[in-house]
Amino acid sequence: MISHDEIKVEIVPFNGERIEGKEETVVFVEQFVKDVCDFSSQYGSNISISYTAYNIAGNPSKFPDYGDFPQAFVMRTYGQWWDKAPSRLIDYMPQNNVDVVSQDYIDLEYYQEVYPIRVSIYETYNPGSVIGIWAQSSEGKWYQLWSGFPQTVPHKSRIFTPQLQLCNFKTKMIRLEFNHSLLDYYTELDAVLLIGTSELIVPNNFHNQNLNDLSLELGYLKQSEEDSYNLTPDILKANQDLTILKKTLSKHCKLFKSKVIDNLSKGKLISKIGQHYQSVPPIEEAFNSLQQFLQEDFPKLIRDIHHSIPNALSPQDNSLQGKILIPSTAVETQPRGSFSALPDETVLKILKNLDLKSLCRLCRVNRYFHNIARDALLYTSLNLKPYWHCFNAFALNNLAPRCHYLQRLDLSWCGNYNMIKPKDFIEFLHTSGTLLTHLRLNCCQFVNDTVIHDISKVCKNLKELCLRKCMSITNEGFSKLENLKFLERLELCRTIIETSALCSILRKNTQMRHLNLAGMHERLNIDEVAVELGNSCPYLESVDFWKGQTLTPHGVRALSHCTNLREVDFGWCGGMGAPGDSLRALLFSCRYLEKVFLAALRGLTDRDLEPLLLCQRLQQLDLLGARSLTPDICYGFLLFCPKLEMIDLSFCEGINEFIVQEWRQQYPQVSFKRSFQAFHNIY
Repeated sequence: MISHDEIKVEIVPFNGERIEGKEETVVFVEQFVKDVCDFSSQYGSNISISYTAYNIAGNPSKFPDYGDFPQAFVMRTYGQWWDKAPSRLIDYMPQNNVDVVSQDYIDLEYYQEVYPIRVSIYETYNPGSVIGIWAQSSEGKWYQLWSGFPQTVPHKSRIFTPQLQLCNFKTKMIRLEFNHSLLDYYTELDAVLLIGTSELIVPNNFHNQNLNDLSLELGYLKQSEEDSYNLTPDILKANQDLTILKKTLSKHCKLFKSKVIDNLSKGKLISKIGQHYQSVPPIEEAFNSLQQFLQEDFPKLIRDIHHSIPNALSPQDNSLQGKILIPSTAVETQPRGSFSALPDETVLKILKNLDLKSLCRLCRVNRYFHNIARDALLYTSLNLKPYWHCFNAFALNNLAPRCHYLQRLDLSWCGNYNMIKPKDFIEFLHTSGTLLTHLRLNCCQFVNDTVIHDISKVCKNLKELCLRKCMSITNEGFSKLENLKFLERLELCRTIIETSALCSILRKNTQMRHLNLAGMHERLNIDEVAVELGNSCPYLESVDFWKGQTLTPHGVRALSHCTNLREVDFGWCGGMGAPGDSLRALLFSCRYLEKVFLAALRGLTDRDLEPLLLCQRLQQLDLLGARSLTPDICYGFLLFCPKLEMIDLSFCEGINEFIVQEWRQQYPQVSFKRSFQAFHNIY
């Protein structure tokens, strides 16, 4: 749906002088999502429309109803359970992360480019996980419109509408970021509304940065303690303040015509807006690249520092001084008491705690710090995922000289929208990748057959390779990975690898411990993969076959040879049917199991699960949709599995809510999960 509303507003040219009596028309555009361009995960499968990312497109279909609906967009994880599982990933460089780590994202395309003033997110189940909203310019640059912390929200549907920053470019691409750590169960999104204008509108008052601030000051946007979580189940009241504001817009705002903005030099536009507003969007990052800084500003800075060392530390570097424990008088001509008087080993140990951005700033302090902050020992592990929005080929090339000892690299989410080309990464790989043991390239669009071929040639010692949702790799490219011999973790979630290539890789990598094949295509024969794991990978600790339709009892029985298994996910593996003795054989053999997910295996019986009572280390158990289970077997888990922390009994028809409530009181250390569905049943 797209709706337009034309409003008359006074036009102000770039010199800020009013043209008396001159008014122009600005169009307010309200539109829902046209298409989903990318996402990091979804609960739905490739062959279904239930719980998929594409359900977020179009008008709301369920709001204001609250509950678990297959027509919504749902992501794979919730809470902290996946971070506690044996297959959890350890962050290579946690100091790079901001206060809240983004765990998932979705990129949304709209019909018409607008200056965004409001993004409204229709959350219909377990809201509270949205932590970031980004807009993409026509040049492919990303700018953050809003960021916040995850929330613990009452169990009601809501339209989440955070206050956005002023954005002075048009966009039709929005990214939402999520953190699920506070969620009690899966979150679900119904739709996302973008409201914007055809021209840039800014309030007259200097202290108002955008229309949202103005609406709040004028009292049109109501905020009360009773609605602190923006709970707005009445769809008719949503964005009501904008309707009122439009009637008085010409009185309170100015309009900057697009043609005027386009004709301005970007520096003048920044200066003009900066005269009137306290907070200016960091559009320098979009207009001034790192290359320009290094070519123009950096040499001048070095010359200034060389001539006046005592003044090298500018006031804006105070926060950096605090991080590296440098007193304000540290840089002196006398060596006594100087930070540089410390042994290099000590300084490097201190600097090892700095994030990448601080290390780059430190290089600009003086010659000593310039040299030591580029030491290769500080760059043995790199987590570049937090910089996905600005990391590009130029930044990658500039890091290469510092990465002679690089062992662990996370480039997940980076390189999308042509910011990194395959040749750029391959060049970096040949320069800095020979010692790599861990490599994560999840959701990287530049990863293709050529990249995989060079990884297999250059990174001979690779132990971990994560390629989630790398859709540009063909089976021919994957076949090159059989040249690796030391893989212990391989993540291929939502890729298109074929059975023969994967089995060949497993035969050559007998030390495999973690294999993720979640959400794979139907051509992959999971049974054959399971047989190969049983024959070739005796040290296997975790296997994720979630939604693998080609897994049957034959494959489950084959895995019983992997007696070191600590985690299995067979959720939604419809080919298992009634698993019978095959599952019993697996559970009897694998006594170290800590996490067992068997969601939507409707043929499960009490007898199938009896051997699991002997698994003293069991912590997480998902039995969603197991219709035939009785309270007896579940009570057994509570009695005989002392480390049990979570059990999902959603849609288990033989276990009523009254019994679950009793267990919650009797076993407060266990988190009991029960999905809620208002009107429909997924079965």
